[in-house]
Amino acid sequence: MASPVRRDARRYRRRILTIGGVAFGLLFVIGAPIYLDRVEGDLDQRVPDELADAGFGGLTASFDGQDGTISCESPLPDPEAARQAAYDVWGVRAIELDRSCRVNAAAGDEQAATASAATDAPTPSTTVPASTTAATVTTVAETAPTSTPLDFDTVASAVSGSPQLALLGVLLQEADMTAALSDPSGDPVTLFAPTDEAFEALPADVLAELRADPERLGLLLWHHVVDGELRLADLTDGPLDTIEGGTVDVAVTPEGTTIDDAPISVPDLLTGNGVVHVVDAVLVPAGFEVTDPQPAASVNAALTGGRIELTGVVASEAVRAVLDTAAGSAVTDTLTVDPDTGLDGATADDLAALIAVMPANLLNGNAGFDGERLYLAGTYRTEESRAVVDDVATALDVTADLEPPPAATEEDAGDLEAELNAFVAENPILFEPGSATLSESSIPVIDQLAVLAQQFEGISIVVEGHTDSDGSADQNLQLSRMRAFTVQQALIERGLAEASVTFEGFGSQQPILVDGVEDKVASRRVEFRVETS
Repeated sequence: MASPVRRDARRYRRRILTIGGVAFGLLFVIGAPIYLDRVEGDLDQRVPDELADAGFGGLTASFDGQDGTISCESPLPDPEAARQAAYDVWGVRAIELDRSCRVNAAAGDEQAATASAATDAPTPSTTVPASTTAATVTTVAETAPTSTPLDFDTVASAVSGSPQLALLGVLLQEADMTAALSDPSGDPVTLFAPTDEAFEALPADVLAELRADPERLGLLLWHHVVDGELRLADLTDGPLDTIEGGTVDVAVTPEGTTIDDAPISVPDLLTGNGVVHVVDAVLVPAGFEVTDPQPAASVNAALTGGRIELTGVVASEAVRAVLDTAAGSAVTDTLTVDPDTGLDGATADDLAALIAVMPANLLNGNAGFDGERLYLAGTYRTEESRAVVDDVATALDVTADLEPPPAATEEDAGDLEAELNAFVAENPILFEPGSATLSESSIPVIDQLAVLAQQFEGISIVVEGHTDSDGSADQNLQLSRMRAFTVQQALIERGLAEASVTFEGFGSQQPILVDGVEDKVASRRVEFRVETS
């Protein structure tokens, strides 16, 4: 039978759908950067303003997403306090201080900060918290020969003069230890100095509790100090007694030297009262409680019936917006926000790329972050769809676990037929009066029908068109065929195989009767017949 609709019309519809898809993609690509630019510009301005209100003036900020760097006109008296204040600004996820904000004391420079700390301290000698049971100080190695050039005057000045030890310098002051490490004539000691990154790896609440308890903080820091000047060449395998009263284990290997498994990254900063080795982790005494950091929260995007549901925890509203945009209009968002454990911006960008490719290529599936890695799994529509999803996943180094639609049984076919007809009974497919043109309100109905119809392989679907009994029977038959054809073509355009969908018109031959009287609204309908093929 010749088609009543010209092939040109089919091509025209496909072009319109293609143009619409391209326009949506451009909107996502252009809109997301504009949104992020606004977030960055807002933080660039608000962070310096709020820090100025907190007493830290002369600062500028530069943000990439919600991660920023603060620069200073002159060094800050308390860089870490400024950094902590920046974290209190709404919208900030990560913040770093430029070197311009820290006081650096190079070798041979005047040690003004160290001298001041020594003057203000109650005693210049090494003191141990009263709660410790450390033995009296015994010298393990003599001070460096006078012929050996010193990097710094004292251990304290070595800390204040090393940019990567800025937080340690603040903590030594808070624990009242700076004076003890500032006396160039005191007994020599060896300090294993954790970097800023090492302290920041501790849970934020633990570090805050330590800073609120100087005695406990002192116990932790004195665990990093041993008697005598021990240069790298002097370190051998075995335990070392710390001034705090515990021990640390030294391991010397061809790859380097470690202290309690923490690598020495910068050895032998020589001073007038000892030596400093920079280590990449905080050394924790036995029995000293430091809880593990909270694991990163998970996020999941579940595609079911053409709709994506977002669940889990994100780090900010900006991250939420990125995922919502990727999911499109058919999204249910139950995400919560937690800056400490929520999904970060960089990982969210990768997850958004996975989410964006799901609706058009998967019948159902899940994409998300499990706290450690991204994942993607689901049922693909066609082999072409699978290739599209695999390409995106491979580019992000994600292994996609994809399966083909299952082969339908007779029971599956019957269930699907009932499901399709129940759906159109609740959501009728409507046309413009007297024509086969779909009404705008029926486009989402067709979209959902296409998703439902692709649950299985090995089925054939017949689209059946019906009219009421008004008018000419021949005209009604022709109109019902045209409307059934329109629905068939719409389903094919949405991914159904052309050979698996046919159409048939019945005109007014099968009216819907209620108590012997035709329900004309119900008679004007589209129904489906599903069989295994």
